[in-house]
Amino acid sequence: MGKRGIIVGIGLAAAVVVIGIVLWQLLRPGLPPGLLVASGRIEGRITTVTPKVAGRVVAFAVDEGQTVAVDTLLATLEDEALRERLRAAEENLAVLGHQSSGAETRLAALRKQVPLQIRQAEAALRETAARLEKRRAEYLQAERDAKRAEDLVRQKFASPQAAEAAKLKAQTARSAVLEEEAALVRAEKQLALSRLGEEEIRAQSAALDALRSQAMQAQAALAEQRSYVTELRIASPLKGTVLTRNVETGERVNPGTPLFTLVDLDRLYLKVYVPEPDIGKLALGQEARVHVDAYPDRFFRAKLSKVAQQAEFTPKMVETREERVKLVFAVELNLEENPGGVLKPGMPADAVIRWQEGAPWIKP
Repeated sequence: MGKRGIIVGIGLAAAVVVIGIVLWQLLRPGLPPGLLVASGRIEGRITTVTPKVAGRVVAFAVDEGQTVAVDTLLATLEDEALRERLRAAEENLAVLGHQSSGAETRLAALRKQVPLQIRQAEAALRETAARLEKRRAEYLQAERDAKRAEDLVRQKFASPQAAEAAKLKAQTARSAVLEEEAALVRAEKQLALSRLGEEEIRAQSAALDALRSQAMQAQAALAEQRSYVTELRIASPLKGTVLTRNVETGERVNPGTPLFTLVDLDRLYLKVYVPEPDIGKLALGQEARVHVDAYPDRFFRAKLSKVAQQAEFTPKMVETREERVKLVFAVELNLEENPGGVLKPGMPADAVIRWQEGAPWIKP
């Protein structure tokens, strides 16, 4: 066969292929009514784990690709200054606790002692006042007896010695009165002094309240420092998979520094783009099936969860029908299942959305 024959044969073969493709395009079955097919990539709700306190990374408990549960330890930080503040807060609370305990003991003793002292002082005052009244009565009687004795001496009915004895008795009774008056003053002062103990009780009670208030503040400060130390333990806030680890052992990190990114494989979604002419067919909650190349014989149930309010990849001003056709809207389909975590963020996927109830499912 000559060169010309070879060329003719190649041309005939190419023509057959083109004709076959055209016939396949023309004769292949169309998409059943009520279904819409779109493609996109699987995405996940990404959570960035950051520390709340500064510290040096001393250990990692997980690495990229591992699945973790809620509160699983991811990494451990260390900060000596933070622990020193914790120790200082503990010591301060201990000192205030001892001071409060001593103040409580003193106050309890005063509350028992002062009322007893007041009662004793009041009793002593009453006794002194009673003795004073008795001494005054005795003095008045002695005065009357001395005067009577003087009258009897003038009338020659009594001897001068009797009058002198009566006068001496009256003077002795007067001295006794003066002594009891002085004793009464001392008793009154002692009662007043005893009652000052009530002021001491109030002052001690106020001091105890101040110590208790300081102890409460110290306890709050201690709880705060303990919470900071607790934050040196970096735990997972969710059940998910570690996508990235952004730091290395020994690095110093500050609050807000990204340490890990996690994704919840049970909350994946497929993001697709739907042309503007088809967007009116969609509504939230519509059923969908997602297909991925890695599992050609399976599908994964999903539901339409979000439709963008604005179109993308189009001119700002759309004037003609041809330009309107270029409009696409972002649509999210929440995957209702991911058995065994087989689906991963970034996987390309096709979705069949059933916008008309009862439409038969197909594989895209």
